[in-house]
Amino acid sequence: MQLDFREVIVMADVLPWSFTIEFDPEKAARNGYDVDALYECVDENVQRYGLTRLARGTWKANEDNRVESQCMSLLMLSDQKWVMQNVRSITAYERGTDPIDIIASLKKSNPELVYA
Repeated sequence: MQLDFREVIVMADVLPWSFTIEFDPEKAARNGYDVDALYECVDENVQRYGLTRLARGTWKANEDNRVESQCMSLLMLSDQKWVMQNVRSITAYERGTDPIDIIASLKKSNPELVYA
């Protein structure tokens, strides 16, 4: 049984090297996407880096190469218009750090990737 992404967020301290993505249903509908299909597409795309899906919007990095697998997945996702036009939040969890707001980081470093 998969956990809801909100349950995983609470467990983030015990799940380092994971990330959550939450799509906005209203944005998705405006752009002609089904939210469930977006989560499935994320899953298909991050599997190439060995990530494991834990919940509807949560993935855990590849244990053999945590940093690279998570970073490559987040980089790839942030470069996808279908993700960025429909996303509400992306939060990354690493070991020993506070949760990282990927959208806020992108607004500072690559604002052209962030849609209103």
